[in-house]
Amino acid sequence: MKRLIGFLCSAALVGVVAAGAAFADGMSKADKKAARKMLEGVLYTRIDVPCETGRHAYGTYKSPLVEVAPDGLTSEARTGVNFEANIFRAQSAFWALGPNEPVKADDLDFDDDEVEIELVGTGTADGRDSVIKFVKINTLEDFKNAFDQAFSHVPLQDEHPEWPEKIREAIGAHKLIPGMNKRQAYYVTGTPTAVNKFEEKDKSVEIWNLRQDSGMKMGYWSMKAGQGTGLPPNIRFEDGVLVTQEGALSEAGLKLDE
Repeated sequence: MKRLIGFLCSAALVGVVAAGAAFADGMSKADKKAARKMLEGVLYTRIDVPCETGRHAYGTYKSPLVEVAPDGLTSEARTGVNFEANIFRAQSAFWALGPNEPVKADDLDFDDDEVEIELVGTGTADGRDSVIKFVKINTLEDFKNAFDQAFSHVPLQDEHPEWPEKIREAIGAHKLIPGMNKRQAYYVTGTPTAVNKFEEKDKSVEIWNLRQDSGMKMGYWSMKAGQGTGLPPNIRFEDGVLVTQEGALSEAGLKLDE
């Protein structure tokens, strides 16, 4: 009988330990402190950071449309405005931030292996706030890998002193100039809405269709249409070099380093 009781107690203990391990996903207290430290000061976005803005009976909210894992990211781009039973419940995608935008981390919410980060636009991005989510984050190394995909501590052009000065200056001013490669242009335009690739006269041609507005920002009493991006409708690369604005687009498929 004692052996049976001992066996049952051991089994129960193993179950408790296993259950504890199952709920132990996520970063340690020390890792969270280090993660907060990593987000101090002005950061620069490496990617587009749209969010969903919405309202309900008790106020307004922002929720992330971009999730970054240690080994990659996903983005869900929604369009249009969705209303529920009444006008006080509505939501819409808002393309608040593009690449190379200065932001500050306003708040972090750790939830198991996910970290939601509220971003406040600063400087040239003042008034354009968003939110991003890191997923599959169980260690500080996971967090750093996700951070490195989403943010830089310096303007993106400053990471490339080998690039021509006029290219670096144009990126800093969010302007397109002929001679840019695709990555340099992306730092100005963000993700194109469509890409068309074809061969023409022994040249590899790629045309990007660019986003023309930033969508709808939802307020409690109003809906504010996003401002125009100021970008041309489309741009043309020949053999990976930006040459002009041209083209009609169809198929997706963006590879910056080809």
